[in-house]
Amino acid sequence: MSEFEVTVNSLSETEEAGRELANYLNFPSCVYLNGEMGAGKTTLSKSIINALGYSGDVTSPTYNLIQEYPVTQGIVYHMDLYRLKDASELEYLAIEDLWSNASLFLVEWPDKGGRYLRPANFEIVLRKIFDKNQDKRHIILKSIN
Repeated sequence: MSEFEVTVNSLSETEEAGRELANYLNFPSCVYLNGEMGAGKTTLSKSIINALGYSGDVTSPTYNLIQEYPVTQGIVYHMDLYRLKDASELEYLAIEDLWSNASLFLVEWPDKGGRYLRPANFEIVLRKIFDKNQDKRHIILKSIN
């Protein structure tokens, strides 16, 4: 059963969906973002982080795997695990040490994290809808508890 579901037609609508999704998330939580390359996971993450109160630039964590953003309710840790060769590499990031009652993990490519990731409280699924004339995406938020 989904808590939130929408089809968006543009990048700005994807950002708007992210701002709305932020209202459904709570601290502490681990959120898995699933979708193919280019589905909009990073765009959605950026707008969620901004909606939670971070006013600076939100950059993709693709090369350093994790970025930290202080927000009103605590700290958002945005992770992009696409470049991991082996899940055990996460041990060196000491992710478990970051977890607290004031943590929100947004994890792109969670399948690459294996047993080193916390179980998800929420899953966001993004699917590209191929249409010649539009940049459509279907976004679903599922609560996993």
